[in-house]
Amino acid sequence: MIQKVLFTLISVVLSGFFYHCGGLGSTTEEEKKEEPWIPLFLRHSWVRDWLLPAFSLIILFVWWKPNSNYGYLLSIPSYGLMGGALSTYWDKLTKLWRKNESEYWENWFLHGFFVGLSFFPFIFAGIKWYSVLINALVSGLLMMWISVRTRRVFVEEFGRGVVSAGTRLLLLIK
Repeated sequence: MIQKVLFTLISVVLSGFFYHCGGLGSTTEEEKKEEPWIPLFLRHSWVRDWLLPAFSLIILFVWWKPNSNYGYLLSIPSYGLMGGALSTYWDKLTKLWRKNESEYWENWFLHGFFVGLSFFPFIFAGIKWYSVLINALVSGLLMMWISVRTRRVFVEEFGRGVVSAGTRLLLLIK
């Protein structure tokens, strides 16, 4: 049990770190000066979009075993859905009613909601549909709350990364 908790905590912290790294720019000299201790190869959006799903799946499989081996195969579409959700910020949609600025609460809620909803394929392997919905709602609300409440980039991005992995435990609701 202690190993599971430690593994989960390490995965959550790494998820937060890599979420932040993926949000840093690496093209201009000014961007390169921001947090110079983070290597340039980690400062690309693919780091966020395609590493974080792995941490979320690790956390899920540490605490839950699918009812068949088929459940492990469902990690493939879930991985892709989460990567797609992490790369989408819904700016174009919310600009239909918010003309001037792209960073409104709706963007962050939708971002978190669809990150949480990306685990929908697992309902075919024993996860309850309402657990996926609760996970998506909580993920969306927490990402929205963190983004609205803080204007410090590190805290905001690290927090969203923690939420993207940490809320996977909600999938275990029976």
